[in-house]
Amino acid sequence: MTPETFTVLLSDSALRRVFSAIALGSSTSAEILATTGLAAPEAAPAIGRLLREGLVVSQGRGRLAVDEAALDAAAEIAGLRLQEQAEAEQPDPGLRGYVRGTVLVRLPEDDDETRRAVLDHVAATTFEAGREYDERTVTDLLRPWCEGTGLDPVSLRRFLVDDGFLHRESGAYRLVSLVGPGRSS
Repeated sequence: MTPETFTVLLSDSALRRVFSAIALGSSTSAEILATTGLAAPEAAPAIGRLLREGLVVSQGRGRLAVDEAALDAAAEIAGLRLQEQAEAEQPDPGLRGYVRGTVLVRLPEDDDETRRAVLDHVAATTFEAGREYDERTVTDLLRPWCEGTGLDPVSLRRFLVDDGFLHRESGAYRLVSLVGPGRSS
């Protein structure tokens, strides 16, 4: 069973109610009818479809159970797909979970090394070495990094200055040359 099949099946109200009843311990038709409040003409096709699709299995003598192996397999497939998507969106494993493309998903708070790596990435990909920027331009360049996050570009600018990635003097900002991956001295 694929994650898509699981999602499509459970988008149907009757199938979702029957599946939920079985997942919560109803195993016979009578228990399923009582738990779901569905009439037999509604529940029977739903039970049949869940059996055919492999989401539930017969456990003999009219007893049904969720096919845990099918759910585990669907979850594993979904997990692998999410991992592949995360790797495609952010090839650097040290930035994964923090940077997606050109958006700062979140800034690490408890891990100084990762925080510095994330801020270094933002600075190095946003600003050119040797060029000076006024405050408004810096804020405007940082704005896309903050879209859809709780972080604002002014705070991000302050973090870059405080952590030594941008130097500020007389209202002008410039990228600080640091030695590190992707950076020159």
